[in-house]
Amino acid sequence: MAQCPKLPPGCETLNDSEEVRQDYLSLRDNIFSLQIATLGSEQKPEASYAPFVWHDNACYLFLSDLAKHTRNLKLNRSISVMMIEDENQARNKFARRRIVLQGEVQMIDRDQDLFETVLIKFRARFGEVMKLLEPLQDFHLFQITPNSGRFIRGFGQAYALAGDGFDELVISIRGNRVIRA
Repeated sequence: MAQCPKLPPGCETLNDSEEVRQDYLSLRDNIFSLQIATLGSEQKPEASYAPFVWHDNACYLFLSDLAKHTRNLKLNRSISVMMIEDENQARNKFARRRIVLQGEVQMIDRDQDLFETVLIKFRARFGEVMKLLEPLQDFHLFQITPNSGRFIRGFGQAYALAGDGFDELVISIRGNRVIRA
């Protein structure tokens, strides 16, 4: 389970601002693929994407060895991911809602109970294609353990993520002033 950093002094969570929290959860739960940033063998950043699921407050990817991002993650466990609002649904293309997480990955072995539990979620979310992918031995399940994250709701509306499941929003601080939603 992901553990967030402690809140800075003077910060408070926005759990009482239910509209902002629901906006965050709606985006998180209704996006089906992540934008991925990994580091290649020469420590150069590489971008990609992959479908994902949430389970027990963690994010999971089911990736093939044929994909460069999988090879990168086996060499360097650092990852940054972004879930971003569809540009056709965005009110402003310059201020699309997005969630950005930084963290590390770990592979979940096929013989672990967690592997089957998470694959059930992939089957439910992505359907028939999973019958083709699951038996392929070059596919691996990765768990993302975030160490920081942000929800950007629009211009001047950025929130740090906190809580065990990164489901609490923290009022952003710029300099010495607290920005409230």
